[in-house]
Amino acid sequence: MRNKRGYLGDLQGFINLDSLVDIVSNNVGILVILAVFMAMFSLLEKSEQVPTTEQSIENIEKLKIPWSHVSQKNNLLLLLRNDRLLFFDRALVYQRLKKYLSGSDPLPTNISLDQYSIELTAGGGHAHCLEFFPSPGAGQWWHQVSQHNGLMQTLMKKYPTEENYFFFWVDPDSFDLFREIRKSLWEKRFEVGWKPVRIESPLRYCSGDDQTRRFQPQ
Repeated sequence: MRNKRGYLGDLQGFINLDSLVDIVSNNVGILVILAVFMAMFSLLEKSEQVPTTEQSIENIEKLKIPWSHVSQKNNLLLLLRNDRLLFFDRALVYQRLKKYLSGSDPLPTNISLDQYSIELTAGGGHAHCLEFFPSPGAGQWWHQVSQHNGLMQTLMKKYPTEENYFFFWVDPDSFDLFREIRKSLWEKRFEVGWKPVRIESPLRYCSGDDQTRRFQPQ
C-alpha cells in the first residue's frame, strides 16, 4: 500500500513538473520574440533619426555674429539710402580746410562738395565735428559701384583691410542692399560697422575717443 501511494505521489509530482516546464518555456519563448521585435524597431528608429554624413555636412551653416569691438583702424564713412551708395571722403574735406590753417581767413563752417555738403563745428584743441548733408539723388547704384573700376573696388584697393574698415549709415529702405555689400566685404576680410538712420537723422562724425566709439566695426 505504501509503495503504491509513493508511486502515485512521484507520478503526480512528475506531471506537475512537466507543466511547470511548459509554462516556463512558453514565457521564455514569448520574451525572446518580444526582444527580437524590440531590437528590430530600435534599429529602424536609429536608421530614420541618424542622418548620413553627407546630409549632416550639407545642413551645417556658419553663422557670423556681428559683435561691435574697439578698433584702431581708420573708418570709411558711407551712406546707403534709396539703394544708392554715397562715400563721405573726409580726406577731401580736410584738404579743403588745410589751406585755411596757414592763412588769415577763418575756418569756414560750411563746405560744398560734389554730392554733399559739410557743416563744421570746431571745439577745443583739435576736437571737431563734421555733419554731412547729402544732395538730393546723391550716390551711385550698386551695379555701378560694384563694377571692376567702380567705387567699392577703388576703395578696397586704396584703403587696405589691415588699416581700414567700412562704416555705413543705412536707411531702412536699403537693409537688403547693405547685407549684400557687407557679405562681399567680409569675403574680402574687411571689417564692417553700421548704424540704422532715417531721412531726418543727423549724419555726424566727431573726433575724440568718446565719439569714435560710436563708429565701431563688427
